[in-house]
Amino acid sequence: MTAPTGKAAHLLALPAAQWFAALEDWAASDVDAAMHTRCRTDRAMFCASFFPDRFPAPFNRMHIDFLNRPKVPWSKRTQASREADAAPRGGAKSTLRSFAELLHDAVYGFEAYVAVISTTYDLAEDLVKDLHQAFIGVESYPEFHEVYGPFVVTGTQTDFVVRVPGQAGMGTRFKAFSFGGTIRGTKYMGIRPTKVLLDDAEHPDRVRSPTQREKTWSFLTKDVMKAGSRSTAYQVVGTVLHADSMLARLLHAPAWRSQKFQAVISWPERMDLWEICRTLWADLDDPERLETARAFYSANLASMDAGAVVLWDAWEPLWDLMTQWWEGAASFNSEKQNNPVDPTRQVYDPDSFARCTFDGAHITNRAGRKISLRDCTLAAWLDPRASEQIERNDFAAIALVARDPAGYVYVLGCDMQRDTADAARRRMWALFDRYHGCAFGYENNGFQALYGKDFERDKQARREAGKLANFYPEGYHSSGNKNDRMVGLQPEIANGWIQFSTEISRESLEQWRDIPRGTHDDGPDATERAVWLVRGGEMPTLEA
Repeated sequence: MTAPTGKAAHLLALPAAQWFAALEDWAASDVDAAMHTRCRTDRAMFCASFFPDRFPAPFNRMHIDFLNRPKVPWSKRTQASREADAAPRGGAKSTLRSFAELLHDAVYGFEAYVAVISTTYDLAEDLVKDLHQAFIGVESYPEFHEVYGPFVVTGTQTDFVVRVPGQAGMGTRFKAFSFGGTIRGTKYMGIRPTKVLLDDAEHPDRVRSPTQREKTWSFLTKDVMKAGSRSTAYQVVGTVLHADSMLARLLHAPAWRSQKFQAVISWPERMDLWEICRTLWADLDDPERLETARAFYSANLASMDAGAVVLWDAWEPLWDLMTQWWEGAASFNSEKQNNPVDPTRQVYDPDSFARCTFDGAHITNRAGRKISLRDCTLAAWLDPRASEQIERNDFAAIALVARDPAGYVYVLGCDMQRDTADAARRRMWALFDRYHGCAFGYENNGFQALYGKDFERDKQARREAGKLANFYPEGYHSSGNKNDRMVGLQPEIANGWIQFSTEISRESLEQWRDIPRGTHDDGPDATERAVWLVRGGEMPTLEA
């Protein structure tokens, strides 16, 4: 499209508001031509004008950084470029880099062949399908099609070529790939990918394993980086999932232009006020706790906001970010701050645990409220020894927990003994005789599955002896990573939603301190499972 001449030339540098005002009296065709010309270099206007539904809030500094990076058409590039960006989850990084920017690449002929890679093929498919829909969906984006279309789209939803009217050449091909799939050797009309975009290419489960991390790095360096040519633009955008992840390494790689963006750029000065607010927010005894906490924040707004700088205040204000931090510091540090916690670092400080007292019939919680055990739901969990071999120095642990009507959970006991399976079962039956309303569960993975038959024999023997036996312990096969489950209690312990009896042994507490490096974790493991059981097998969520 040819841009209007004369009066149009001096308008290209005007701010957007003045620009649109100056176009009010223009003919529609001239407006389209002017927009076509301006949006080639003003990608912020391109995004805001044609895709307002994708960009409902003003751009933040990360977006501006992305939008202002120089572009060179693939046919004029003389060397490869490498960009790695760590961006907060939910910050519209994919909307910019995998949608708007790639559409811009196509309509202005910046790229001939774009390979889009994500952690799974399904995710990569979704990204490319979104592009395909934008090119064929006239009704969805009528202004986009009016200025740049009608487009000629051939191929499938996940591997297609788009040709733009009036644009010479072969058009632009978009193709989806999974990370770890086959990408070396792919070409379009004899041309290797001119842009390779990796969007959230790392899998959260695989980054935990050093072996998998090395495989990921190897695929990047040996396959992805060999798929292009000497002038290919490589872009990696995602969230840092591990301190030694692929993206974490790229942030320190000299050959890569890298940036790390954080949702909270500067923390508030008055963290003491925020801690008071957190206590109000976490008070399960207050059914209006969220409103109470928000009212406290409103009453102290100036002091609590002082010193804080957030990345995208128009979309994620400080209050939203602080409550997300309270809900889980570990996930917040990774997903919002791109500072994942070192998995070998201490997670828990038992000296900071909220404590309660228990006299056998009543619980007195941290706030001094007295709760009758009769009003609570009880659960116990037996984590047997993994083997009957005497030389193994592990414990058989039994954790007892109670949940009150407000939702607080109290760890009332954690009995750890290096005893036999028979002895461990006797301890469980003794607990049953003391707390008849208690739900019981046990680990039945591997060797421990033998407990089911033993408990059935115990039950029959108790009946014959005239003892209560209306308890059948349920065996559960625990799935997932044990450390992840134990670490997953961190926000609830930090917020005081789980409180520990002052009678809990120091040895048990030290096992919490040593997660995930400790030799023994039988007590925390049994406790986590008992918490899970007392809640019906589901972890509660706090309403927003």
